[in-house]
Amino acid sequence: MDKFPWWVILIIIFVLLILYFVIPWNKIRSKFKEKSDLINEPKEYIDSEIDKKITKAVENPNNKPMLGIYNWFGKKEALRLKTIVYVQPEEDSCDLCIPFENQILSLEQYDNQYITMSEAISKGYHHIGCKHIDIDYFPGTTKIPEKKISSEEQVKKHKQVLSLYKLENDIRNLKYEFDNVKSSDSLNKKIIEKEFEIIDYCLKNKLQRNVERENPNISDLKKFR
Repeated sequence: MDKFPWWVILIIIFVLLILYFVIPWNKIRSKFKEKSDLINEPKEYIDSEIDKKITKAVENPNNKPMLGIYNWFGKKEALRLKTIVYVQPEEDSCDLCIPFENQILSLEQYDNQYITMSEAISKGYHHIGCKHIDIDYFPGTTKIPEKKISSEEQVKKHKQVLSLYKLENDIRNLKYEFDNVKSSDSLNKKIIEKEFEIIDYCLKNKLQRNVERENPNISDLKKFR
């Protein structure tokens, strides 16, 4: 022990001190306590009068970046103890998804602060054909942009998109019949007329035509993308 370099002992003490002050021990202890005691009560987050309307999420001060420290991957993302996201608004959105836009959702199984993703899905979010994207949210760092379109405009646009899907389904059926049942001039004429109908509809409603979705062999998932 006498031969053990004194500077090595100092380095060990210094490292231990760094670990003591950098690692958020209190947060970790409270995290484990929450996991053991937590009972998810979605009624706290759903408006009692309008079941679809979610109350504004309150930011947890305990999730602030510790001492302004960011992770070691070079990204300006605050340290966090649970995975949370916010829902990016879409120009065309249905009644099921609108209440969740710009809201914070937790990917944890249970959460006493934010509504969980599983609870949101049970209310209709991320349904078949849903185009919404979940963005990583870091408390104290991520700024949720202001929503620039009204719910009424979104629903109107969504109905227009659904009508476009109907036209695309019609032309897929015609093309499938032309390729696999009978190839006739009259059927080809119907396909051309339907193409012009789609083009006119997109111009009228300021929509982008997607030729790929008019392919009769397209997968079901890509029909709504």
